[in-house]
Order: sequence, then structure tokens, then C-alpha cells
Amino acid sequence: MRRFLAQIPARIAACAAIALLQAPFSAHAQTIPLPAPQEVPADAAPSRPALWKVADADTTIWLFGTIHMLPKGGTPWLVGPVAKALNGSDTLVTEVTQADMHAAIDTAPGLLPKGQTLTALLGPQRAARLAATLTASGMPATQLDGYKPWMAATALSMLPLVQRGYQPSHGVEAALQAAHPQRQAGLETVAFQLGLIDSLPQDAQIAWLDSVVAQHDTIGEQIAGIVAAWRQGNAEELGKLMTADMQDDPRLIDALLIRRNATWAKWIEQRLKTPGTVFMAVGAGHLAGKGSVQEDLARDGITVTRVQ
Repeated sequence: MRRFLAQIPARIAACAAIALLQAPFSAHAQTIPLPAPQEVPADAAPSRPALWKVADADTTIWLFGTIHMLPKGGTPWLVGPVAKALNGSDTLVTEVTQADMHAAIDTAPGLLPKGQTLTALLGPQRAARLAATLTASGMPATQLDGYKPWMAATALSMLPLVQRGYQPSHGVEAALQAAHPQRQAGLETVAFQLGLIDSLPQDAQIAWLDSVVAQHDTIGEQIAGIVAAWRQGNAEELGKLMTADMQDDPRLIDALLIRRNATWAKWIEQRLKTPGTVFMAVGAGHLAGKGSVQEDLARDGITVTRVQ
């Protein structure tokens, strides 16, 4: 359990983070020193993230893996086949819509019931380790005291990324939505996604938080490796990084990835019955490794072609 949960903060939660999950740090975000934007040489080769195509006689569905948070700068990626596919699509489909994310900011599924505190829930030793980690990061020791362990784990895992300039506003979805405002749709809702995590048993949530505290100093490096593999279009390496050690607790990987991938594959199969062109952009971890959307489609006899 603990070995598996050690992978979640860097490989799932931080990569799947949305603007809502930054709420615990909103009052302090402006005080966190951010690095200068990366200087990109004028002749730098663009990134080449992976792109797949599913098609029949009158329907085309592009499959594109995303990184939900990126630092400002870096080589351009919305070019070449990716830009052509997006520009030629009738609809942009993402995990959740921008409108749903904005509406969900006022919700608070990660709050503890009134009268409870995270400090009391964790006990003295765990609470002390969490407080020390927050203090070392320039945050108040009790910043997360009103949040459930899963919310605290998610928010804490994002702090090293925010400090390195990662923001949802720099992420892939934000760029795609800005470039294709005509018609957008979502596969899920923010409430559904947060509900998946909120339903974790409390002991699993606490173990998750323990692992975030333990690996806090390495989260940035882990995400940097994932981003590098994504930019290179190295789906095999990305799959390894995103799913490392996940077999240690099949219940969680089943809920967070496998079942959702199967549902999305069925959505694609149904969408093929309607003429048109769709650009479907979901977290890169869903399109890499065992149990990916492509595997589910292949199992049902649907051909998936790598384009880039």
C-alpha cells in the first residue's frame, strides 16, 4: 500500500491537478518565488508529444496525451501534426471542461467536518513531520489543518511544482482550449474526479500523505522526468514513469485509471458511429502503459494508429 501510494503524488495527483486543488495555497501563491521563464533558443526543435488516430469511413478521433501543469517556457508542442489535427477537428474533448472547473472552485469536498483538524487526525508524530515540511517550504505549519488527508496530500505534492513555475494556466489543456474555443466537451466532471479520491479509505489517505511528506524533496525531479518523456513522445518511458509500482495496490489503480480508461474506450467506440472529427485530449498516463485506452480499443477490434 505505502509503496504504491508513494507514486500517486508525483505520478497521478500532481499530473492530474486542476485549478481547484490549488485552493489551500491561493492566499500564499503570490509570495512563492518563481523562476524566470525558460529561455528557448530560436532554432530549438519543437517538442513531439505522442498523437494517435482512430478512424472509420466518416469519423476521425485524435488521441492526445496531456500534462495538466507545465512550467512557462519550453519548446513549442502545439505545432505540426498536433496543430493540424486540432485545427481540423469539430470538437475538443477533454477530461473536464473549463466551465466545469471554474464552477467547481466554490465546492469544498476536501474539507474536514466542522470541529475536526488534520493535526488531531494524524497524531503528534505525523503532524510534526507535516508541519516541518510546510515550514521548510515557507508555508504556515497549520496551513492544511482544515483539510482531509487526501486533499492535504494533493496540495502538498503540488507545492514543489508551483515553486518551479508549474501552473494549470501553462498546461496542455489550457493551450488547447484557447486554440479551439468553438466547441468543447468533457468526458467527466470535476465532482466525479474528486469523488474518486474522496472515497479512499481514511487509512489509505493518511498513508498517501505520509508518502508525500517523505518524498517531498524529489517530486519536482519526478515530474521533470515525466514532462521530458512527454515532450519526446516516448510513450513507453512515460508509461513506466506513470505506473511505476502501481501493481502494489490494484484497487486504487483500477479505480483511478483502468476503469476510467475502459469507459473512455467505450465512449470512443460510440462516437465513431457519428460522423465528424474529434480531438480527444486526456492525461498522458491514460494513453501509456498497461491498461491504456489504446489497449482497450484494440481488445474490441478498433485500430489505433500512431501519427507522431
